[in-house]
Amino acid sequence: MKKYMLKKFIISIVTLFLVVFILFLLMELMPGSPFNNDKLTEDQREMLEAAYGLDKPVLYRFLIYVKNIFRGDFGVSYNLSINTPVSLMISSRLPVSMAIGLGAMALGSVSGLLLGFFAAFSHAPGSGKYGKIADSVCMAISVIGLSVPSYIFAIVMSYFCGFRWKWLPLLYDFRKPVTSSLMAVISLSIFVAAVIARYTRDEASAVLRSDYVLFAISQGLSNGQILMKYVIRNSLMGVITVMTMLLVGLLTGSLVTERIFSIPGIGFLMSSAIEANDYNVVVALSFVFASIYVTARLLLDLLYGIIDPRVRVSGEGR
Repeated sequence: MKKYMLKKFIISIVTLFLVVFILFLLMELMPGSPFNNDKLTEDQREMLEAAYGLDKPVLYRFLIYVKNIFRGDFGVSYNLSINTPVSLMISSRLPVSMAIGLGAMALGSVSGLLLGFFAAFSHAPGSGKYGKIADSVCMAISVIGLSVPSYIFAIVMSYFCGFRWKWLPLLYDFRKPVTSSLMAVISLSIFVAAVIARYTRDEASAVLRSDYVLFAISQGLSNGQILMKYVIRNSLMGVITVMTMLLVGLLTGSLVTERIFSIPGIGFLMSSAIEANDYNVVVALSFVFASIYVTARLLLDLLYGIIDPRVRVSGEGR
């Protein structure tokens, strides 16, 4: 187990190092400079580049950048909030995106699991015509959630629930963080619920068609007993993988949804930094996104190794 964990940890560190290298290389290859103000003369632009260390050789700047970024120093903002540490800008916005992402994940996971298991049992052998109709309805709902982007649901909810009926605040309010972020949570959770419902239905249907479940049905076990004893445990492994990746996407914020509701999260910060050509903020957020993804993937691999010894043994063998 220790060898397996060490191998996964080393792979994660190497991956993050490669991410930093690629991000730095892309930043170097970008046309123009962070100081694209037409009012600046060439001498003023050179003075600014010297002040921020951008006139140093590329290799020197890369080594300094790697040393700083792995201790949490992402430099300062060039345009959005001049000379403000990027780490401070991210740390003040990350909790907002995380709270909304966790809320959307919780709501979407519960809804998706219930919808998926209901569809699987409706599709189970012996369910009859009405079961197949229920399965079709569940999958139709799932297809709608997958096909329609989250920001469309956000716009529709914003118009009806916020503007027309005035049930909820139109924009994010720090004084009312729960009610003012509810529309964003619901709109983001719809896609999560749709994805989890499809995966849960497919995994649970495969389990319900297995020989040991058919034998349990022949022994007279109730649907509740079969669900708790066989279906949930054996169908959740594949679903957990999907849930982990969806959670990473939600924790890194939603660029469009956060802008619709003026939510001061990292998604809003990323879109603003791209518009302002603020390289340091864009690269720092990209590294944060990659770090969250790599960490989640590492924890998922370790969880697989603990739950299923076959995964651990095959990984050590390779």
